[in-house]
Amino acid sequence: MRGTMIVAVALATQGISACASLPFRGSADGAVASAWQTTLPVARAYAADGKFDAADSALADFAAKFRGTQNAVETIYWRAVFKMDPTNPHASMASASAGLDAYLANNGPRDHVAEATVMHRIAGQIDALSKLAASAMTQAKDANSVAANAKAQAADANARADAKSETPASPEEVKRLKDELAKANAELDRIRKRLTIPPGKP
Repeated sequence: MRGTMIVAVALATQGISACASLPFRGSADGAVASAWQTTLPVARAYAADGKFDAADSALADFAAKFRGTQNAVETIYWRAVFKMDPTNPHASMASASAGLDAYLANNGPRDHVAEATVMHRIAGQIDALSKLAASAMTQAKDANSVAANAKAQAADANARADAKSETPASPEEVKRLKDELAKANAELDRIRKRLTIPPGKP
């Protein structure tokens, strides 16, 4: 799962790198354009060094200072991009998807509509796959617990039967416990097989 996420994000960020060399389309206000041409390279440099919190703060500060400008809208896109980076300790597909939602919902001029649309789809798919994997892992743990419990009860019943205690376990009880153990092991095998099926295959 993590490998799938990294590959998907890498493919998406190739498009980001390709457009990063395009000239900035700043506001008519020269001060805003100048500040943006300083802020974005700084934020990207922070991200490249793994300083994602600093990158996010730089963009957030710009958006607060130049609220309502096109470049302030672009900060939404870049903050979402950095949230998708798997090397970001605070990476979150849900947060990235929400940011891209906000960016795409803006009606003003934007520089990265096509990229944001594709990345939004990727973020949604990765988030869904992550939830599916987490659910499967939980089921596997539950099945392991049931199997261990059934095995312990079967062993205890066998021990009591072998020792011929005053209240030995009946053959029916032993059979019932063995059946429960077999069912639990079968369910565990089914979950394990499902976890090994590559994403996208039935």
